[in-house]
Amino acid sequence: MFKKILVPLDGSRLSSRALPYAIDVAKCFKAEIILLRVTKPTTPVVATGNTGIVSPQATEMAIAAATAVDKKNTARAKRYLNTKAQKLKVADIQYVCRVFLGKPADTIIKLSQKEHIDLIIMSSRGKSGLKRAILGSVTDQVVRLSGKPVLVIGQTIKFKNKYKEE
Repeated sequence: MFKKILVPLDGSRLSSRALPYAIDVAKCFKAEIILLRVTKPTTPVVATGNTGIVSPQATEMAIAAATAVDKKNTARAKRYLNTKAQKLKVADIQYVCRVFLGKPADTIIKLSQKEHIDLIIMSSRGKSGLKRAILGSVTDQVVRLSGKPVLVIGQTIKFKNKYKEE
């Protein structure tokens, strides 16, 4: 049923909580896992002088600086995914690590279609209402727009029980 599972990770501890679930599903179905890290591209910043005119040299330097930052972030993301992939190696699960620059939700959706993903497993912070409307939710967009089954791992909240018997 599930042959390819996509697990987007954003570098947070919360996103990593999806990995054990992906491992369990992959073991059950002998599926391959694609670990994905999407980083937002750096926007070149070009300072204008007193005249408000941008020189071509300043533009080139800004683009070169942004490209260098993107390369550094991509290398860091690859190291991060390789660290996470150790759990997959130990569990004897086939995997691939992918790093892309772009908008997370758009990239996840495009990759899931291109790679013919059968299941996406990702976590969610559980934002609702105004926060989600203003900030948007990558998980929400993927659930609504991917056309793929999505297993959403929610954030565990610990409550104090003030009625606990002593």
